[in-house]
Amino acid sequence: MEAALLSNTLHEFRDDDIEGVRPVIAQIDAKRREWSQVLKTIDYFDKTGTLPKQQPDQSIMASIEKKEGVAELQLEINRLSVNISKYTKKLETTPEHKKAEQWREDLAKMEAMKNELRKDIINLNYASK
Repeated sequence: MEAALLSNTLHEFRDDDIEGVRPVIAQIDAKRREWSQVLKTIDYFDKTGTLPKQQPDQSIMASIEKKEGVAELQLEINRLSVNISKYTKKLETTPEHKKAEQWREDLAKMEAMKNELRKDIINLNYASK
């Protein structure tokens, strides 16, 4: 429903206003992804009779979207730093754990995302001057 309402606002933009349409399309895509996830959860419940276990690794990476302000980017960097610290500590205390390899992969992804966000902050700072 929300995606449909957002789609209805697209006609208000000029045909050549690509930058104006982009955020609306991003919101529509996000709503559709949320709806798809709900449908997958319902399907899983119908098949198994239980709700799927939520995996924190996916929620960590999925919660990071492109932010517009420097403060929002810095907040995401801080959140990533906390998660990086947690994963590093997990790997140090239980290096032989069955999920250790997955933790290493997630740690590398978080480090890469943190570096990307730092670059975005630098770009925003220099672009605004």
